[in-house]
Amino acid sequence: MQLATDKERGLGAASLDKERDSVMQFSKSILVIVLSLGLSSLSSAQQKPFIDWANLRNPVLSYPNWSVKDTAMVYRGGTFYVFFSAFYPERGQVRSHVVEVRTKDFAHFSDPIFNFDGEEDGWIGMCSPDVQQLYGKYVMTFNSWGDKSGKPNELFYMTSDDLIHWSSRKTLGLNLTQIGNQRVIDAALAQADGGYYLVYKEQTPGIHSRPRMAFSASLDGPFHYVGDGIVSLLMPDGKDNGFFHENYEFLRANGQWYLLATDYLHNNQDHDKYDVQAPYLYALEPGSRWLTWAQGRTFDIPRETFNTESIDNAAALYDWRKYDGYYYLIYAGRDEGQTYAKRGWNQIALARSKDLVHWSIPGKN
Repeated sequence: MQLATDKERGLGAASLDKERDSVMQFSKSILVIVLSLGLSSLSSAQQKPFIDWANLRNPVLSYPNWSVKDTAMVYRGGTFYVFFSAFYPERGQVRSHVVEVRTKDFAHFSDPIFNFDGEEDGWIGMCSPDVQQLYGKYVMTFNSWGDKSGKPNELFYMTSDDLIHWSSRKTLGLNLTQIGNQRVIDAALAQADGGYYLVYKEQTPGIHSRPRMAFSASLDGPFHYVGDGIVSLLMPDGKDNGFFHENYEFLRANGQWYLLATDYLHNNQDHDKYDVQAPYLYALEPGSRWLTWAQGRTFDIPRETFNTESIDNAAALYDWRKYDGYYYLIYAGRDEGQTYAKRGWNQIALARSKDLVHWSIPGKN
């Protein structure tokens, strides 16, 4: 066998070195490409807005044959869950339904996750959802609708761990609401002081409709009025604005509690029209035991073509500043108030603000 010369061995080693250099260069090129793609994806993810405000337009949610209002929202894991009352004809009359849908961008929405009107229990309809995360669970409150003879309105709640699967419906504060001839709607809950504060609108014959406040250590009750249970909603001058108050929502922000209400006043000549119908935000007065809410203010939400008759009815407010620096208001607007059992054709819209004073709508800065 012939042994390789030193020269041949040298040529072989050089060839191997060159091959190793080529492999290393190729590996570096692949690594650069992978890193570039990763950084590009990361940059793209970082640049993606929380809500693509510039490319949205109001109304963000509308149905051709439904009137939708009484809105609520939850943001969870990159998805927005939207809740509302849907009024439409069914079984011979207009009924109200509680509906949930979801969206990632407010441009495309899912089919309803649920849509119910309480028919199985003899109700005409269900209405006015509010959703909060309380002690680790999502809790949705709502009320029966339709003023069925012999079946007074009741308040209800359902719970969920994931906003998809919900418990069965249970009554809320029934030990209070079933007393006397009351009409009750628009329940909202807050967690504080080791239990649940419940606010709702009560209307009793001969008494001006009013918000009532109750407390319980358990959602299943019993609930007890806080003091006399009568809530005062006051403007900066220390007086009530003289409007009716309904559709409540608790909000915790800036280290204090707020109560959002829809304040309204019927037109003297035409009861189906409103001189005022707008969101008002009130701050909890320290030491008032949740009964006095003061420094009331409304929001200057722009009028658009879809909400010429009622600009911002039945709104809900969310402090999402940790995501993009804004508060978000979701609300219903309409351009007439005669259809759908005189609710009008309501469509759902958004506005946002950094300071609760200056508001913008989608497509505007």
